[in-house]
Amino acid sequence: MGRANRVQYSRWDGTQVGFDLDATDIFGEITDDLLYHGDINAALRRMMQEGFDSDNGERMKGLREMMDELRRKRRETLESNDLGGIYDEIAKDLRDVVEAEREAIDELAQEARDSGDARRQELTEQVAAERHMSLDLMSQDLAGMVRDLQNHD
Repeated sequence: MGRANRVQYSRWDGTQVGFDLDATDIFGEITDDLLYHGDINAALRRMMQEGFDSDNGERMKGLREMMDELRRKRRETLESNDLGGIYDEIAKDLRDVVEAEREAIDELAQEARDSGDARRQELTEQVAAERHMSLDLMSQDLAGMVRDLQNHD
């Protein structure tokens, strides 16, 4: 944060410069709206929503401007602290682990076929099919993938 954005709060002692705003300024600001609609509450509400420029040229932000500024700052903060990239990396790493598990299962099945032992081949094929099915049924979202991998034998 730069020096220009730094704010220092202190107890009010009467020496601080406050808003140079009084009832005359407010009525001057809402006069047209009040004459057109005839509703002082609606005119004040619109002034609070839209803000106004004081006689000394100072801009008094309205609620809309403040909300827009908050949304913009929130978006900037979220973009600068984007955790999506980190989650994507973790999900990719987990998919790599699942793929490595698939390859290991396939290698075991191939070894059983190469051994020539019919009983070993049959049992290995059954186990390989079950493990492949288990991997196929894993969640695609990150949290589900972690949970499923923890429960996977």
